[in-house]
Amino acid sequence: MNIANDPRCTVATEDEQHPVVLNGEGEIRTVHEELAHVLQLVNAKYETDYSLDFMDPTKNATIRVRPQWAFGVDADDFTGSPTRWTFA
Repeated sequence: MNIANDPRCTVATEDEQHPVVLNGEGEIRTVHEELAHVLQLVNAKYETDYSLDFMDPTKNATIRVRPQWAFGVDADDFTGSPTRWTFA
């Protein structure tokens, strides 16, 4: 689904033992300063040296998700650990 046509989205962690799922509304970001900041974080985390061209919204969109709710669980305590958060 295209986020520009329907902003509803879900984001999940890759940790199958401690998953967290977040539902919210996504928005493609195009503000130069925001993209530069995200790029700085990506380059620092992955020890890369991408240029700002990497963040071109028409090729590699940066999406901000405004959460509505999130859910997390610990596989070792499946029945006692489920937690749900809601956001205004």
